[in-house]
Amino acid sequence: MLVTDKTQLVSYLKRHGSDIPEKMLGQILLERGLVTNAQLDAALNLLRRNPKAGRLGQILLSIDGIKPSQLKQVIAEQLQIAEVSLDQFDFDASLLTSLPEEIAREYQVMPLMEHGECLVVACADPTQHELLHLLSFISGKPIEAVYADPSAIDRAVNSHYGAVTVESLPENEKVEPVLSIQQIKALAEDKPTVRFVDNMLEDAISRRASDIHLRPGEKDVVVQFRIDGMLQDIRHIKRSTLPAIVSRIKIIGGMNIAERRLPQDGRYMVKIAGRTVDLRLSIMPTVHGESVVMRILDTGQSLKSLEQLGFSETDAARFRRLISLNQGIVLVTGPTGSGKSTTLYAAINDIRQTGVNIITVEDPVEYQIEGIRQIQVRSSIGYTFSRALRHILRHDPDVIMVGEIRDQETAIMASESALTGHLVLSTLHTNSAASTVTRLLEIGIAPYLVNATLIGVLAQRLARRNCKHCLVDEDVPDHVRQGLGLDPNESFKVGKGCNQCNDRGFAGRIAVYELLEVTASLRRLIKPAVAAQDIEEQARMDGMRPLTEGALELARQGIISLAEVYRVRLE
Repeated sequence: MLVTDKTQLVSYLKRHGSDIPEKMLGQILLERGLVTNAQLDAALNLLRRNPKAGRLGQILLSIDGIKPSQLKQVIAEQLQIAEVSLDQFDFDASLLTSLPEEIAREYQVMPLMEHGECLVVACADPTQHELLHLLSFISGKPIEAVYADPSAIDRAVNSHYGAVTVESLPENEKVEPVLSIQQIKALAEDKPTVRFVDNMLEDAISRRASDIHLRPGEKDVVVQFRIDGMLQDIRHIKRSTLPAIVSRIKIIGGMNIAERRLPQDGRYMVKIAGRTVDLRLSIMPTVHGESVVMRILDTGQSLKSLEQLGFSETDAARFRRLISLNQGIVLVTGPTGSGKSTTLYAAINDIRQTGVNIITVEDPVEYQIEGIRQIQVRSSIGYTFSRALRHILRHDPDVIMVGEIRDQETAIMASESALTGHLVLSTLHTNSAASTVTRLLEIGIAPYLVNATLIGVLAQRLARRNCKHCLVDEDVPDHVRQGLGLDPNESFKVGKGCNQCNDRGFAGRIAVYELLEVTASLRRLIKPAVAAQDIEEQARMDGMRPLTEGALELARQGIISLAEVYRVRLE
């Protein structure tokens, strides 16, 4: 039974306070379909042959029969420990002081309520006796442990401890305060301010946000996270608390805390939950105060394969064939935030298995990859993409990844590198695969260079995946059907919103794309005055599936909504 409020939890604790487990662990695992009979038999046989191998659950973990989170949940069920839904639970805010925020985060626990003399605490692992003794020592009360999903505990800690932190932020009632450097530093180093900024970062990272926005308005400041490409309001804070928060962000980003009239940029590396996160900070003055955007780059995150990004087997094979060539340029195009870098890293991850020498030139370095050399561009000291390219050619690379082709000089250097026997991977800001060819000509690359070096273009967008737990029939407006040329009776699916997706209806994103291979027929069209439409028509004749058609196929499978197809479509 899933407990959602205090009344239910009190009733459960009274009923099951001293019950003896009724079912064996293996029986529950089978009933839930978490293991097969073969896996359970294999684990039991191993246990019989070697009784010192550990408990059944540990053996199942060692043979990858079950995930750690599933095992914890099943053990809680076996021991008849209540399972609590924290997203709906009515917390007692006064109990947050019983356990410090640092302890709640580190051990994934959340104080819920008092039951008699006991403090009821939601734990990701309620069977950990040493943890329960520690919590009892800290709180000064006996602990009654209940189970909650680890991600739900993270959300609860971020939400409820964060709300307490906001209330204690130092305020400055003057809209345009005139403060000394010492006063500004005092504001920025005030404990609630430090805790608020740290809490905001941890909250954003746990929600998989790519950006944090502090947007000042006339009456208050809105804290927004960009999650799966869409901005979401997280909380509102008083405008009078903004100077302290901005000063704290300036200090960690190495900026001038006294300068409030000019835009400033900064950078900060932070370790959170064992992960190294690179923060790119930008502060810009507005009429209502300083606006802040913090870009979150998780440099230690695991690389994805092309299939995990959303490539079909056929297109993944076509793309791999292009990046297996020993010379030429492969470009990934699309607007900012369309996943270009992630696709390039997936390509690099594939190529590095072949033992070639790979060097990358990036701004910023978003992933750190073992076994390749990565160079960070520093424009402030004149170390640009084109300058870096000149030097790395002397280091005998087989494959060069250029983070972005921004100007004519970089484009020519990349083309000449491809012409002299290197495979060059890069990105470009264009809308479609066909317009990339005309864009290269407009930048100033000679047609013969484009003709001789360009081997493929991947144009992509990111569409939000439907949450598979709350799919319902999509109500599609007539203008969307007409715009996509669809039958009025064709049905599609969309996520309604549930606890699994934080009521958003979406869970993650998937790449939608078109892959243009430069064939002999297409090369004959590459001339100074060629139109993108002519390139497009030839590419389709050569087998390119347009991006919109690919997105429609995903919508017909229920993976994305038709509204997403309409949003990312190419005309």
